Amino acid sequence: MAKDDLSQDDVKRMAADIGLTRLDEAQLQELRRATLGARARRASLPVDKLAYGDEPAHVFRLAGDDAQ
Repeated sequence: MAKDDLSQDDVKRMAADIGLTRLDEAQLQELRRATLGARARRASLPVDKLAYGDEPAHVFRLAGDDAQ
């Protein structure tokens, strides 16, 4: 399957894989458009020159006794 080719059956299978089994046809088309858009944006990112240090770091800490 090409990156820009996503059949209706592919969308239904993808939706079912993530538990979205009750989507109507309009919602399936919306999921298809969103998936194609996300794939296009991902394909345009310059990832060849990225290193592990370029990944965003999300740091969390537990609140201690001094937290309000």
